Amino acid sequence: MATQQQFRDFLTDIEPSNTTKERASRAHTGPRDFLAAHEKFRNYHVKTFLSGSHVRDTAIRRRVADTEEDRADIDVIVVTRHTKADEPEDVISRLYTTLKEKYSGAKKNVRSVTIRTNDFKVDIVPIIAPNGMEGTLYIPDRDLGDWVETNPPRHTQWTVDTNRKADGRFKPLVKLVKWWRRENPTGFRKPKGFVLECIAAECMDYNQSVWQELFVTTFEQMVARYSGYIQLAVVPTIADPAGTGIPITKGMTFDEFKDFYEMVQRHAQIGRGAIEEEDSEKETGMWRKIFGPRFPACASRTIESLLTAAPPISLTFPNKPVNPANKPRGFA
Repeated sequence: MATQQQFRDFLTDIEPSNTTKERASRAHTGPRDFLAAHEKFRNYHVKTFLSGSHVRDTAIRRRVADTEEDRADIDVIVVTRHTKADEPEDVISRLYTTLKEKYSGAKKNVRSVTIRTNDFKVDIVPIIAPNGMEGTLYIPDRDLGDWVETNPPRHTQWTVDTNRKADGRFKPLVKLVKWWRRENPTGFRKPKGFVLECIAAECMDYNQSVWQELFVTTFEQMVARYSGYIQLAVVPTIADPAGTGIPITKGMTFDEFKDFYEMVQRHAQIGRGAIEEEDSEKETGMWRKIFGPRFPACASRTIESLLTAAPPISLTFPNKPVNPANKPRGFA
C-alpha cells in the first residue's frame, strides 16, 4: 500500500514553487496599482483584493505555458463606486478601455476583463458593495444585462472553515483532485476550479486521515452521490457556499458533467485496485494512471532495490581458535 509519506512528498511536489508565487505577485500588483492611480478610473476605484485559488491556498504548480490555456489564473476583485443603476455592459467596457491603455491584449469577458502575462491570466472583476463589504455584493453580467449576487470573501472564509473541519486535509485533497483533473483531461474543461472544491467538500470523509483512502473514498462518494442525476440526465444542483442562492453548477451542461462523472467512476475503480494491490510496482503504476508520472515510486520498492543492488555477503565463523600460519615474532 502506498504510504502517507509518498502522498506527502507528492503534495509537496505539486505545490506552486516560490518562483511562481513571486511571479504571481508581480502579475497582479501591476494592474492593481495601475487602476488605483489611473486619472479617470480612480474616480470609480475603491479598493482591490485577491480572490481565487491562490488566496484560498488551493492552487497547484503551473504547467509550462505552451498555450493560452496553460497559463495559471489569478483573480483580482475591484470594488467600485458603480451602482445597480449602471449598465453592466458600460461597467465592463469602462474597465476594459482603461486596462487596454497599458495591456494591449486585454480581453472583455461576460463578467470580467482578462489580461495576460507570460505565465498568468489575470481576471479583473468589478463588483459593487451597496451596503459595505459585510452586506450583499454584486457583479455585473453582460449577458444577463443585470447585477448578480456574489461574495468572493465568503468563498475564501468557507475554504478556511472547511479545511479546519477536515483537520487540515481539505486543501491538500482539493490539490490532489485538481492535479488528477489536469492529468486526465476529457472532452470538456468543466467542472474546474471552485466547482471542484465544492464537489470535494460534499463528498469527502472528514474523519479519514489516510491519504489514499481519503482520495479514493471521495471519488467513490462522487459516484454514489451523483448517480441519480446521471440517470435523470440532469446536472446536480450544488449550492454556493457563500449563500447567494445561485448554484455553482449553473451554466454547466449535462454532457460536461457526465464526461467528468465517467472519468471519476473509472479512476475510483483504479484507485481502489491500487489500495488492494500487493505488488508495489503494479500499485505505483496504478497511482500514476491517476496522478501521472510525478507520483513517487513506492517506498518499499525503493528500499528493496537498494538491498538487492549487490549480492549479499555471507559471514561464517569457525568453531575453533584460529592460529596464524606464520606467526610473527612478538605475536600474542
